[in-house]
Amino acid sequence: MSYKYKQPLEDALYRKLNKDKSVNHFFQTKYVGKCMKLISDFHKYHESKTHKDWEFSYKCTVGFKQLSYVSQRIHLKNQWIPLEQVKQYVFYRVIGQTWNGYQQELSIIDELKAEFTNIDIVKTDFEKDHTYCIDAEIIKDDYIVLGIQIKPISYKMMNTAYQNRAKANHKEKNDNYARMFAPYVYVYYDDNGIVDKQETINKINTIMHLNI
Repeated sequence: MSYKYKQPLEDALYRKLNKDKSVNHFFQTKYVGKCMKLISDFHKYHESKTHKDWEFSYKCTVGFKQLSYVSQRIHLKNQWIPLEQVKQYVFYRVIGQTWNGYQQELSIIDELKAEFTNIDIVKTDFEKDHTYCIDAEIIKDDYIVLGIQIKPISYKMMNTAYQNRAKANHKEKNDNYARMFAPYVYVYYDDNGIVDKQETINKINTIMHLNI
């Protein structure tokens, strides 16, 4: 993967803020913009795609003043945390995590491309990703053969009531994709890349063989 933003706070403080509903309220799209659409459009329309280009793109569309506003609002209820740390936290949550997540998906897609050299594997646009929770598609002879959902291996372990509802919602979207376009498969990754890589490749080959 290319440049990766590092989490700037102590882990305990970062986890505490992430669990605070009053904090998470300010990461809604009305405050920070549709981050995944913004970075999807950034990759689609910008020739230079460094992390600094991404920061500049966000600054030009949503504006860093908005991040400052969010930081101030969060700090009002958490004045025991230095404002500068809150600003670092907000910047990472919005700019850093959006970039890291998108780059991770591109990295896994590149890893798959190295294994499947005779077909096209393309990143889906924001609309299809948002509607169907499908991150990439395998294309052969201009025909969609398979959809791919890319998830960290930790996704399998998520089991709270909220997480299970979110997973059920994702599956419903995935199933809608299968009805509209093609079968889908989940590809899991960790810090070393695709988990159970050979098994994943075999599964993809089997589904493609049945679907061609």
